[in-house]
Amino acid sequence: MKEKIICIVGPTASGKTSLSIELAKKINAEIISADSMQIYKGLDIGTAKVTEEEKQGVVHHIIDICNPNEKFSVADFKELCYHKIDEILSKGKKVIIVGGTGLYVSAVVEDMNFENEDIDVEYRNKLEKLAKEKSNGYLHEMLQKIDPKSAELIHKNNVKRVIRALEIAKNSKELKSTHMQKEMIRKKQESKYDFYVFCLNIERELLYKRINERVDIMVKNGVIDEAKKLYDMNLDKTSTCMQAIGYKEFFPYFEGKSTLDECIEKLKVETRKYSKRQMTWFKNKLSPYFLDVTDDKNILICEILNVLNN
Repeated sequence: MKEKIICIVGPTASGKTSLSIELAKKINAEIISADSMQIYKGLDIGTAKVTEEEKQGVVHHIIDICNPNEKFSVADFKELCYHKIDEILSKGKKVIIVGGTGLYVSAVVEDMNFENEDIDVEYRNKLEKLAKEKSNGYLHEMLQKIDPKSAELIHKNNVKRVIRALEIAKNSKELKSTHMQKEMIRKKQESKYDFYVFCLNIERELLYKRINERVDIMVKNGVIDEAKKLYDMNLDKTSTCMQAIGYKEFFPYFEGKSTLDECIEKLKVETRKYSKRQMTWFKNKLSPYFLDVTDDKNILICEILNVLNN
């Protein structure tokens, strides 16, 4: 019988952390974080990284493993996550994967293959040049015409993924979105694990209220100082950290181009937009079981366990 692996996903500020910790205590589990920013040391407030107090003794993995100037790809995450799954299971414990980075979760659940990808260097260089000369939005519009499903899931500023989707559309008989769907079905049949994905479903007005409140708390707790430290590192603008929501919104303030209030409002707007993209990914790519966040945590835990036991 395949091992059952629980995945808890949902938009930012939906309550993934607290639910996963309560569930972990209930079933003797350890948690693997699937958050592309919480892997970085020193980026704590802006990423809403779980604190030691919040953990309540539950072991968390794949947090604080890289410095901001180090590269860590989705392929790296997939490999490390599988290693951690085996490590946790060998101790006789259950595994809960928790996070809001849809691609990270999909990479593991679908067992995505990142090896031997055909790269058209000339075409890639051409696309990178177009992005610099005409804008990221211009490149994203190209993708929207060719593969609208992928364009809906990929933000225009995620240039690397936009370019990769365009490369696949040019060099393959299938679009990226079609290819991923077929891979998901095939890998699900072959995987040695049974992944059960649960998505926290929250009414939009309530979610936006939580997001606005979270941003205000982050500002109060010192996210601006954290953002300034990152800004002062002078990292390449295309690096993952420099693109992270929660930090780059303050860069215009440091440059004297915007007021602090304008940057805070910008962060709230961008976080709300990001939450919509997260939900689009979870619904379209992961076919999850939906959980109503307005229910009591004990009710949600019972729902999860009922699904696993049926």
